[in-house]
Amino acid sequence: QPVRISTELVQIDVVVTDKQGRVVKGLTKDDFELYENGKKQLVSFFEMVDAVKGGRAGQKPSVDPEHVPSAQGPGETDIRRIFAFIIDDLEIRRTDMVFVRQMLTNFVETQMQPTDLVAIVRTVGGKGLLQQFTSDKELLRRAIAALTPMTHPLNAFEAGGSGAGAPIAPAGGGDGGGDISGAESDTDNMLRAYMSLGTASYVIDSLKQLPGRKAMILVSSGLPILSTNSGNSTDSISSFLNSLTDKAARAGVAINTMDIRGMKAHSGVADFEDTPGVSSTGTGGGRGFGRGPDESQFGYRAPFDTIQAQQGLRTLAADTGGIAVLNRNDFNAGLAQIVSSSEAYYLLAYTPLDSRFKGDFRKVEVRAKNKDYRVYSRRGYLAREDRPPAAPATKQEQVLQAIKSPVARLDIDLEATVLYKAATPDRGAIDIGLLIDPRKLTFEEVNGKQQANYDVVGFVYDELGRLRGGFSQTITATLTPEQLAEAVREGGLPYSTTTTLRAGVYQIRLAVRDNKTATVGSVSRYLEVPNLTRAGFTASSLLLSAAPPGEVKGMPTALSAARRVSRKQDLRYGVVIYNPKLKDGRPQVQTQIVISQEGRVIYKEPEQAVKPGSNPAQLFKYGQLGMAHVKPGRYTMTLRISDRLADKKTPSLARSRDFVVVD
Repeated sequence: QPVRISTELVQIDVVVTDKQGRVVKGLTKDDFELYENGKKQLVSFFEMVDAVKGGRAGQKPSVDPEHVPSAQGPGETDIRRIFAFIIDDLEIRRTDMVFVRQMLTNFVETQMQPTDLVAIVRTVGGKGLLQQFTSDKELLRRAIAALTPMTHPLNAFEAGGSGAGAPIAPAGGGDGGGDISGAESDTDNMLRAYMSLGTASYVIDSLKQLPGRKAMILVSSGLPILSTNSGNSTDSISSFLNSLTDKAARAGVAINTMDIRGMKAHSGVADFEDTPGVSSTGTGGGRGFGRGPDESQFGYRAPFDTIQAQQGLRTLAADTGGIAVLNRNDFNAGLAQIVSSSEAYYLLAYTPLDSRFKGDFRKVEVRAKNKDYRVYSRRGYLAREDRPPAAPATKQEQVLQAIKSPVARLDIDLEATVLYKAATPDRGAIDIGLLIDPRKLTFEEVNGKQQANYDVVGFVYDELGRLRGGFSQTITATLTPEQLAEAVREGGLPYSTTTTLRAGVYQIRLAVRDNKTATVGSVSRYLEVPNLTRAGFTASSLLLSAAPPGEVKGMPTALSAARRVSRKQDLRYGVVIYNPKLKDGRPQVQTQIVISQEGRVIYKEPEQAVKPGSNPAQLFKYGQLGMAHVKPGRYTMTLRISDRLADKKTPSLARSRDFVVVD
């Protein structure tokens, strides 16, 4: 972990930027000074971590910088950056939620890398499956689309009851009326702030076991945590912030904050447009960037509660070594600065001069000797020792730990295929295929044959994160040497099972444990089962199979989980399309095949019309592609499906599946 705290060693992480906000690399221990409670400490350990290249200063990267994670997903050594977005939907106005979706979409499509792990978590309106850490862009796109306004009694911009039924005043002016200075408004502000920070605290707990320095981004319309006038409440807030700061430090989490209201005008002054002139108004002081509007320049005074709400965001970022993006309309640029701060960081460790740990809060300050540099560091820690988590003791605990982790376990290589096709209008038939690399299992000779013993476990979770089913089986594979060699050539030992699921969104999580060595491999797959009576235009999973060249015989049977096709074969594909619009009893559906490798499109066919069969409400699209001139490697086939008769609100469909070309 990047942060360890004990009487023998306190280790913290810091980010250094120049005047332009760019991360500074290549500094040495002598470029820093470190103080605890105002007393200078001797730095006994120093290291720079280059998160982009996956290595540390003076060391060879643990993996190739151009390395693409396996089909199982990123493992612990694959992960370069981790981002947790907390969407404070108790404070964000309905109109501002549009900017949140636009900003997150831009991040996922243009800035997110295959080696990133990302979660989008809402304060009150989220669903479990869509709030997990993932490298799956499709899952994140769905989470972004679900970011719609949520009605809640404590929502700052809802006209609802609070306590005695009085309307809740908005925290920062704007979408509602009411007395912003009343005691009840203070109480509502505090409750909203505590709920948002409680969500952040929960996410920090889940981040503690993940590697490296993690970036949390709290997107809000202000955090009015300092808006109370009560002395007792102020003491409580201080204690809470100290505890949260300490928890973030021990988990290696920097909390960045963003005011999604941007730069707003008040007291009759018109709102600013999102222009470079507005976005670049100053660089501000403190630990944020951007600055509040100058009263003398604009001729008004911002409401007191707006200032306090932003002060809460500024304080939280400053305390945890993060960046505060305030009074800025270019949200993409603000997020880009936060993202760039995750490129590299420094680890500094020291033995505290005062080794008597009594639970007191100790202030830590890290300074760069170069005054042109800016250091983002944590405010301090609580003087108590870290207790390492207990290792899983039983086989069941080991498998559950692997199943629940957002990081794929790669000790055993797995290939998984999860396919959907309609069973009934409100249920889907699910085929689960797994291929287990025998080279990562322990085989022992028994009576002249090779034998391995392993467990295969699977869990099905619904959109709310609830367990909806599962399976577990212990397998003893007994193979002749020839059979074992063939399993290696064919990509692995197969395992398959089937089930049916009601309409909904699911995640299938699978794990394999070698019972001789206790090594584990894990993989997860996202799945959507539509309700055909209500879902409208939709399609089955994309099926792929290998076929003799030129022999097109209709819908394919699925490739094994390895999804391997020889260059001497054709790749056959097929999909079932449901519920197209009809005109004069006939559909007008078109498809287009796109083949890509590592995000680069290498083949795109012209759009083709799908010929209807006897049932125009259920279309079959299938075809073949020759592989003779394709270089060996992993590719992704995407089938784009559009309905020309549908209205503009009906989106086009896309079904994708990866496959491997071999000689």
